[in-house]
Amino acid sequence: MTDVYLYGMTVVSSIHRCGGALPLGSGYAEVVESYVCPGGEAMNAAMLLSGLGLSTALAGPHWGTMTSLVLESYARRYGIDVGGVTRDAEFAGVRDLVVVAGAERTVLGWFGEYFSDPKKRWDAPCRAGIESAHVVAIDPYFQDASEQAARFSREAGKPYVTIDCPFDGELHARSAANVISREYRRRHYPGVSDDALFRAYAERGGLTVFTAGNQSISFGRPGRTRQQFEPHQVPVKSTLGAGDAFRAGVVFGVRNGFEDRECIEFAAALAGLMCTRLPIADNVPSRGEVEALLRTAAVR
Repeated sequence: MTDVYLYGMTVVSSIHRCGGALPLGSGYAEVVESYVCPGGEAMNAAMLLSGLGLSTALAGPHWGTMTSLVLESYARRYGIDVGGVTRDAEFAGVRDLVVVAGAERTVLGWFGEYFSDPKKRWDAPCRAGIESAHVVAIDPYFQDASEQAARFSREAGKPYVTIDCPFDGELHARSAANVISREYRRRHYPGVSDDALFRAYAERGGLTVFTAGNQSISFGRPGRTRQQFEPHQVPVKSTLGAGDAFRAGVVFGVRNGFEDRECIEFAAALAGLMCTRLPIADNVPSRGEVEALLRTAAVR
């Protein structure tokens, strides 16, 4: 059995950290650190969960001529099962360029050509892989394939955790947990208050979680009172991947049978640790580090 089957985004990121604020318009900033490493919601979560001691299997986008070597290297490093991933000799692979400065980041990507190509550059989810996992993590980006991953999970009786999908869709309704970012809420539900939107989400699905950067986290379930949690305040080096880390923490909590608040506390601590370091791929926290931050927060 595998602890977690992850169906979702993998990319190779070129990351550049500026020493000051991100420049506006025709401004200038000095780069102080640069990295080429894996990214994407599913790949980041797979590396984090592996670092926390769970076994992981990954599926989703094809790996291409410009991404395979980097992704293969890190998959081996973290013991991630990528046997079901297609290596596509006719595809460059999914890439992005990221400029970060503290809590700010700008992402430049090649995602448009990836999703507009008539040929789908991603694999269907593996039913056998889902059936042999304890928990499933599903990114919502892959059209019918994401829905199929959810359907396979339901049929196999496997809980799944997702992110940033509509409140009135099946992916949310059947989820064990759905983490909805402030960025997604603002983009897809402009003008709708968080209070009204949370009620719409929470009356459906399993555990609904609203994140908002370093501001209060809301979480709840159908028929229960909405709860709040204040994120851990940490010195921020970069917020890149903090949302991916939070979702990974929720997956870890579901796998280990945590109660809702315990799950949120763990996820927030994992995300907080990631904000103190860059990049995720080379700085995966151990469970001991997460628990140390939780103990520190508990005595304040």
